[in-house]
Amino acid sequence: MFSFKQIRTLHKWPGILFLFPAFLISITAILLSLDGVLHMDRVKINFLSTTDSYADNEMKSVVFGANRQYVGSKNGLYIVDGSEVLSVPELTGGDVRSLLLVNDTLYIASKQGLWRLAGNSIIRLNDKDVFHVSLTPNNQLMVSAGRKGIFLLDRNGAEIKDNQIVKEIAAKLAGTKQNQPQTLHKLVMDLHTGEAIVGKKLSPFWIAFSGFQLLLLTFTGCWFIFRKKPGVKKVSIT
Repeated sequence: MFSFKQIRTLHKWPGILFLFPAFLISITAILLSLDGVLHMDRVKINFLSTTDSYADNEMKSVVFGANRQYVGSKNGLYIVDGSEVLSVPELTGGDVRSLLLVNDTLYIASKQGLWRLAGNSIIRLNDKDVFHVSLTPNNQLMVSAGRKGIFLLDRNGAEIKDNQIVKEIAAKLAGTKQNQPQTLHKLVMDLHTGEAIVGKKLSPFWIAFSGFQLLLLTFTGCWFIFRKKPGVKKVSIT
């Protein structure tokens, strides 16, 4: 049988070894819960890492021009001109999801916003997280921004407030509902993120709360491990 002192030692040293991973997990959990505000994917850093910093060119969208092809990938936008492949520096490392070619003007939907490429000039029209861009019969841009909704823009990126097209489509879909299939993977992910407990809207707060809780346990654990123990005075009996 183990003595109380041996059991305490077995509890103490794994705790010491886990302090640094627990600190990293708590900090990253808090940062991930605030990603909607911080937009960390847009912050470029130079950091020495042991992982491969070269991402695979996973193609997500391709459009064909008169003499060239435009390829949207998880690692940016590429222009294929004959045997030459060029990358667009402004979108390097960006997740390019959808492309729309109108005459000689290319509209680019990416995680870093909506961009317009005309000739050698590229500008960002909108900084929302854009999933898809299409052209309406009125030559306006229909932009899908995920949870933030669908927006109607003119060709220069200005939002059209009186969005009748989207309102009409939304009204037709209002009475249509479909049950989302439940899988073990979704249940595990919802439990992991807290969505199954507090709902989708409050799940970022759940993650942040869990991160702060783990961070508090890390700091208090450090204090208990490294604190100076009070000395015991020896009293001599004569």
